[in-house]
Amino acid sequence: MLNSRLKLIVNIVTFVAFAFVIYTSWPQITDGFREMSGAKASIILLMIPMQILNFYSVAELYRSYFKQTGETLSRKSMYRVALELNFINQVFPSGGVVGFSYLSLRLKQYGIASSRSTLAQVMRFALTFVSFLIILFIGMFFLSFGSGRGHSGVALFVGLSITFLTLFGVLVGTYVISDKKRIKTFTAFIPRILNGIFRPFKKGKNAIDLSRLERLFEGLNKDYSIIAKDWRKLKVPFFWSLVMNVSEVGTVYLAYVALGHPVNPGAVILAYAVASFAGLVSILPGGIGIYEALMTGTLTGAGVPKALALSATLIYRILTGVIFLPIGFIYYQIALRKGQAEVPNRDASRIDFIA
Repeated sequence: MLNSRLKLIVNIVTFVAFAFVIYTSWPQITDGFREMSGAKASIILLMIPMQILNFYSVAELYRSYFKQTGETLSRKSMYRVALELNFINQVFPSGGVVGFSYLSLRLKQYGIASSRSTLAQVMRFALTFVSFLIILFIGMFFLSFGSGRGHSGVALFVGLSITFLTLFGVLVGTYVISDKKRIKTFTAFIPRILNGIFRPFKKGKNAIDLSRLERLFEGLNKDYSIIAKDWRKLKVPFFWSLVMNVSEVGTVYLAYVALGHPVNPGAVILAYAVASFAGLVSILPGGIGIYEALMTGTLTGAGVPKALALSATLIYRILTGVIFLPIGFIYYQIALRKGQAEVPNRDASRIDFIA
């Protein structure tokens, strides 16, 4: 969406800011690595089955959703796709957006339309956010009993802000795709504004193809109308989205247990929420640097010592990256060789409607 010069400037600014954070926090970073050396390997190993459960829940979320729309997919194939999506979203700098187009390409071999795959992704995000609200409320309950009123007050404010933004985003998205007239109004207004903003960076060209966008939203409306007739169809996908969130937060929490410092679960839940939201808009692969800084900063703001917060975050990020990214890479390469997938466009902030 952005030209190469602007991307370079943004990346330079991001790396400079990250370098500044490392420089100013170097004593805490060294303390963090010392903390990591004392981590219990037996507890760290428990994080692996927790992440296996996480990917299984992602696969089951998709499977159960497609089943409700008349598509049957095998558990094995969707588990592989879940690992591939993890690799794609972590490695390609798109804030997770590239996963939309990749899933559409990947599921074409099963005869699933792009609009249906896109709605499945939208539904995954919506259900993930809504189910996470339950966990977030539990986290804020724990935080209200945390030590340090100042820390808890700031953390609760951040938690409530995330809750409001999540509800607002889900309600607005549902409101738009639930009516064809509203879809036409939306595609006639917001995308034109965005095209006007980004046109200088696209050398006079539109960043968003309006006709493609409208066709995509019409497809979303069609599948939405199927689900809207009976919302109970989302009970099973919602359950798996809840399992997905619990297993991810549980993996992070085990890092603290491994370090011998079980902390307030509310702080971990809030930090994960903040870092995950930031990861959606990060232009760096996997939100590297930004994710760690926000996790550590949020946990510190909730009263967790900075060295402990950093070391636990690094354990979580390193373990999930070292073990599961290579597996996703292997499955991705197999899909490429079989012609079941394509290499995502490096200009990854695009779905089917990005020009």
